[in-house]
Amino acid sequence: MAATGCSKPKRPFDPASETLPPDPSVTPSASAAPRFLDTGAADFFGKGLTPQQRATFGLDRAQILPSDDPRFQQIVRVSLPAGDTFNDPKAQVYNDGNTYGGSQLFVAMEGRPTFEMYLRYYVRFPHDFDFRKGGKLPGFYGVIYNKGNDQRTDSDRSGFASRFAWRKEGEGIVYSNTARPDAPVKVSGKKSWTWELNKWICVEQGVRMNFETFSQGLLDVWIDNKETVKEHGYNPRISDKVRIGGIMFSAVYGGGDRSFAPETGTTIDFAAFAIGEQRVGPLPEAAR
Repeated sequence: MAATGCSKPKRPFDPASETLPPDPSVTPSASAAPRFLDTGAADFFGKGLTPQQRATFGLDRAQILPSDDPRFQQIVRVSLPAGDTFNDPKAQVYNDGNTYGGSQLFVAMEGRPTFEMYLRYYVRFPHDFDFRKGGKLPGFYGVIYNKGNDQRTDSDRSGFASRFAWRKEGEGIVYSNTARPDAPVKVSGKKSWTWELNKWICVEQGVRMNFETFSQGLLDVWIDNKETVKEHGYNPRISDKVRIGGIMFSAVYGGGDRSFAPETGTTIDFAAFAIGEQRVGPLPEAAR
């Protein structure tokens, strides 16, 4: 008997292969929109760390992304464009040469500045990263602290910075800027380690100032849980009023002329920033 009033579908319906219309009962998550450090820094760095407005640049080059590592939920991916992306020299704080691409942000610690502090974060360079002639990574910065009226002053130019950095072929160092005329730049950790590519590296830094009961300054560095640098007598301060104020988030090529600029665009990833009065240590390895 011939069928009437109906017909076969043109092809079988397979839900697994079909593009289905959106479910009207599901509201898209606001987190799906791209987020960058210009608006998301407070969330990324978390409690106890407050992003500052001064001397910033390139925060729209620093995108907050979901993590591909179970040890942390989100990462920041900083873009370093190719060529002549020259950062505004007015944002230079330590007069340490021109910088190209990347981002810079001061993140203040809540409470009083201190004379001993420890920092931990994770960094990852892509497999094809070109180190060129050098660049800078996050570390501590210092401020002038007036104990009598219990306030820090906006005086980065009279403070210091102890940033991790790289040189040719990925040599790792700590690059310290100071306002001291006798030692405006200090390089620590030469030939102590090399930055590996395409892996998360746990970096830690401890700084202790010469101050009152501390008779000797100290710079201590751990790379992937191995103590790599221990420098006694470390003293980047110009006076006893300089203390550690927070994290200088810095991810740039530079330190000199345009020969430092990247020839091809690239990125650097960061995650899991933490500070403490004692060594923070690496995160536990994820179960496999």
